[in-house]
Amino acid sequence: MIVQAIIVLVVVGFLMIAAEVCLPGLILGILGTLCLLTAVFLCYMAFGPLMGTLAFAALVLLGLVGFFLWLKYFPTSRIGRKILLHKSLETNNALPACELVGQVGEALTPLRPAGTALVDGRRRDVVAESVLIEAGAKVLVVAQEGIRIVVRKQEP
Repeated sequence: MIVQAIIVLVVVGFLMIAAEVCLPGLILGILGTLCLLTAVFLCYMAFGPLMGTLAFAALVLLGLVGFFLWLKYFPTSRIGRKILLHKSLETNNALPACELVGQVGEALTPLRPAGTALVDGRRRDVVAESVLIEAGAKVLVVAQEGIRIVVRKQEP
């Protein structure tokens, strides 16, 4: 009787964890994990420490093998093809590193420290290097870290 309960808990636990893929929210994953831990606990209580430890090791190994098989086969499955994104998103907004460094622009809004400036003929979100810069002031681009553009007030 106890062996059947352990087998049912293991099967239900793994099915709940697998269902978490399609029904996110962590509830099924937590319940599945609790089923697996309960099965291990029952093994400890019914068969002793050696069998409980072996059951725990077997469940961990089975979980790892299942996870790697899922990583390999799920993206090409019927459900995986419907759920997963298969196209990359191309963008023309990406700026090459240091493209704007050294260019002069004009602050369109007050930079406290973030705001908008007209640099290279385009409105850009910028961050002032240190101090407040009023709208209309000339700014110099001193750094570009990805999409973050750092400016400082250009002295006349």
